[in-house]
Amino acid sequence: MNKLLIVDDEESVRSIFADLLKRRNFSVTSVGSAEEALGLVEKENYEIVLLDIKLPGISGIEALRQIKLKKPKTIVIMITGFSYDEELIAKSKELGCDGYIGKNLPIEQVMNNLDLFINATKERLKRNKQ
Repeated sequence: MNKLLIVDDEESVRSIFADLLKRRNFSVTSVGSAEEALGLVEKENYEIVLLDIKLPGISGIEALRQIKLKKPKTIVIMITGFSYDEELIAKSKELGCDGYIGKNLPIEQVMNNLDLFINATKERLKRNKQ
């Protein structure tokens, strides 16, 4: 079972993602801040982190940087409720983000994009091992 961490300051978003992902047999943990997430990432091995780009306190971009430094093989997918900010997308990709999803997309499209990002990253990691 894939261990997945959801990091978003909106309880409703965490709840929706958690429900959908649990139905797909993910083991889901969710937290409301980057500080909480970084503490968990230190102790646990999450295969996937869904990370809100705009968080109070430590930003999603800074959390991404720290996660990738500590656990480079963790799949990190950025999520945002804001319109696609090209500068933030470029920065997150530079730091190793594995995908970018808008919360305002239809749920089916969000889940399809999530599957695509996870599968593409797993394939890339597998190829890099060889």
